[in-house]
Amino acid sequence: MIKSYVINLDCDIERLNFFKQNFARLNLQFERIPAVDGRKYSEEDYQQFMRERPRKDKTWRRGQMGCFLSHYAAWEKIARGDERFGVVFEDDIHISDDLKLILDNDQWIPDNIDVIRLDAPTCRVRLSRSPVLVYRERKAYEVSSTTWCCGGYILGKQAAQRLIDVPVQNHEPSDVLMYSYTDSVIARELKILQFQPALCAQDKQLEANNINFASNIETLPSQTEVLKSKLSKASPATILRALYRSATGYKRIGFQ
Repeated sequence: MIKSYVINLDCDIERLNFFKQNFARLNLQFERIPAVDGRKYSEEDYQQFMRERPRKDKTWRRGQMGCFLSHYAAWEKIARGDERFGVVFEDDIHISDDLKLILDNDQWIPDNIDVIRLDAPTCRVRLSRSPVLVYRERKAYEVSSTTWCCGGYILGKQAAQRLIDVPVQNHEPSDVLMYSYTDSVIARELKILQFQPALCAQDKQLEANNINFASNIETLPSQTEVLKSKLSKASPATILRALYRSATGYKRIGFQ
């Protein structure tokens, strides 16, 4: 079984119970990683954190800082562990029953794979035309564009070490560092796969049956509100670009 880690704030008992129930349903085990609460940092420490990690034309929200440090702790666990791969989850995910089959062992994962995304990102992602891996009838495609969200991912031991070896001045929020082709110094070097459809999705992405957990980073609009806003502002050029991206392999990742 691939070892699972869940990131959870001490105060988020409801989220932890939700995660426990989901994993217990599939008879899966996990290790809890106490999440870092950026809101509890002193102003001096917060400013020091940002001075050490300057972001071009951007800043760090306290929630992003806490989220990054929490994922960093998970990367350290995997890098220092004895297993080839580990899997990291945030505590608000809904999971597919097939997750148990995927996490049963890591023998199906080639050594050259760094990250396998289990969650559904909020953006369209450019995927390889054919799956790179097929396991238990689930298909994983290679990612060749920026993507977002760190709700659930399998991470290789060597890739975890490479992430924690990134110089402090090049740190970015966790999903930016792992997946952004424009802002990360390492994302383009990682071989990243995406399960399509995804095996987990964060609560905020499932309006039809979500539990409405509040974000620990910021207050976010609903997915419907985001879509309506984008459509209302879309220019003909924007629509053409979206059609082009769709025709060149950019996909919306579902959850099943």
